[in-house]
Amino acid sequence: MRMTLLRLGALAGFAAMGAGNADAADVSWKFYTYFAANDKPTTLHRAFAQDVEKATGGRLKITVFSAAELPYKASDVLRIVGSKQVEMGDVAFGFVAGDVPELNALSMPFSCTSMDKFYDTLAPAIDKPINTLLEAKFRATSIMQWVMPPQQLWLTKPANGIDGLKNLKVRSWNREQAEMMRLVGGSGVTITPAEVIPALQRGVVDGAFTAAVPALDWKFNEVTKFAYMMNLTLAHQAVVVNQAALQALPEDLRKTLLAKTVEWAPKYRAEMIAADKDARKTLAEKGMTLRDATSEEVVRLREITKPIADEWAAKAGPVGQGMLAVAIKSCS
Repeated sequence: MRMTLLRLGALAGFAAMGAGNADAADVSWKFYTYFAANDKPTTLHRAFAQDVEKATGGRLKITVFSAAELPYKASDVLRIVGSKQVEMGDVAFGFVAGDVPELNALSMPFSCTSMDKFYDTLAPAIDKPINTLLEAKFRATSIMQWVMPPQQLWLTKPANGIDGLKNLKVRSWNREQAEMMRLVGGSGVTITPAEVIPALQRGVVDGAFTAAVPALDWKFNEVTKFAYMMNLTLAHQAVVVNQAALQALPEDLRKTLLAKTVEWAPKYRAEMIAADKDARKTLAEKGMTLRDATSEEVVRLREITKPIADEWAAKAGPVGQGMLAVAIKSCS
């Protein structure tokens, strides 16, 4: 992957300044992901970690901890990596918008909804501003970007297009989703991932935003019967590492780790695209109705939600504005 290859040379040069005499003894790292133990992203992270361990002859062992295994939330990831409570973490920029609002461009409705265009064009273009900010604020570095498939709306009752969303209460995991619901006449409700299924079962909410992959992992088919497939956004993720921990690695281990991110970025891409396709098919086979938004509805939704991006860009400063402009250009 082009952007990771560029980072490889820069990171290796930076880290070599303090690691020339590093001990060649085994190194153990903790890698935190807010996904559950059996979710697709967690299985990918574990496979990546196991491959790194194998490639280093067991000298670098990365243990992946899922949501229930460490006392952290999705919004904590940058802080715990920066403070070296864990050496690696899986960051969703939508969840850490309070810490790095400038990097939340992909949470703007319809800024980028193509996974292929994200990997081919957008990710290389935004790698530098992401790392400039992470390094300055958190002493952390992104070594691999990836995305969850498009966010869809999963509902307990059918919604016949945009007008059918009026008066519905929907679990929204970022401000932009909640604002979208407000603009169409509904409301967004903040609920932790662990509470989503019980809230749907009890009727506390009428639906929830998420991608098809976690919808299948969490068995949404048991509590929702309808999906409005609007491809609202991609969920922008990054595997980040603590800079001091990276610098302390023996040079050969550091090079192997970074080389593995080059190798694994295309695997994340292929695996998540395939998982999205399979999840949609399986959920339909389990009795769910998946209704794609029509082209006319997408145009209308873009018009309705445009003020969300406009308001965010006015506050995001040059970095945020630049990322949003690149996202729209790369993914159009």
